[in-house]
Amino acid sequence: MIPLDPQTADDLVVALADGPDALIGELNRLMLALPGVRTVTWLAALPEQKITRRIGTSDPKHFPLGGFDPIDDGAWSRRIYVDKLPIIGNSPAEMAVYIPETADLEKLGYYSTLCMPIVIAGEARGTVNLLGDAGIFTPDLISALHSLLPIAALIFVFEGIGTR
Repeated sequence: MIPLDPQTADDLVVALADGPDALIGELNRLMLALPGVRTVTWLAALPEQKITRRIGTSDPKHFPLGGFDPIDDGAWSRRIYVDKLPIIGNSPAEMAVYIPETADLEKLGYYSTLCMPIVIAGEARGTVNLLGDAGIFTPDLISALHSLLPIAALIFVFEGIGTR
């Protein structure tokens, strides 16, 4: 069995050679093809500054590059950076447990989220975050996303990724 079709593999090889922006763009394309996913964002951890920085987005209007969020003792930060576990919210009520801005996301038409920590050598380097329609994060969709995570992790090994 081939885990990726040859064309997708070729596209990823070219994107990786071109650098982080190209790789984020290619991974966004693949993730946006997952049923019900409408937006993808990427956050890099800067633990020495206790912040995350948005380094990638499929929707720069609503989620511009360079945005910052704190790494604090809140539920989202603890789940991602301490427990190193994903956040899966298939409804606004489930999202609100971790994301204080859920009402703002609902106004934009998002009713579910998945925030996946990218863990390398035991350290959560950042997250890939998917937003979309209610109830989309099924075991099949999560399995499809997991197949892309080893490639997604490469974004977080580019030197200076969180400071650009």
